[in-house]
Amino acid sequence: MKNSLPSKINYKIEKNQESFLDNKYKKTVNVNILLNRVRQENKNDSQKKKIKLISIISILFFTCVFMFGN
Repeated sequence: MKNSLPSKINYKIEKNQESFLDNKYKKTVNVNILLNRVRQENKNDSQKKKIKLISIISILFFTCVFMFGN
């Protein structure tokens, strides 16, 4: 008597492993994209803060020069 059940189970296991590996790869790519996006946003935020700080300091400086320079 021949038992064909184990071969079907093995095929299902192999197919599930392949799909698991594919999903794992896709998830790592998505994580890398998200990490890069966060880094880029942090970089942009720091640049915006620097520009705001420089503009506030320059406005204060020119205001002081104008008021006390005369």
